[in-house]
Amino acid sequence: MNTSQIISTVFETVLVGFAVWAVFHEDLFIAVEERIAAAFRRRRLKVVKGEHSKNMIY
Repeated sequence: MNTSQIISTVFETVLVGFAVWAVFHEDLFIAVEERIAAAFRRRRLKVVKGEHSKNMIY
């Protein structure tokens, strides 16, 4: 076995282990996905805290 095969095998094992973990801990996995998506949205839209309340018309 050469180095690339060993790295590939380890990566596949970790990936399968994570998939099995995600099946049994779906609620935690969804929470992590939502946090990651929110972080990407924040970076993309450059949301600034407190700006919305100043510009709101009541």
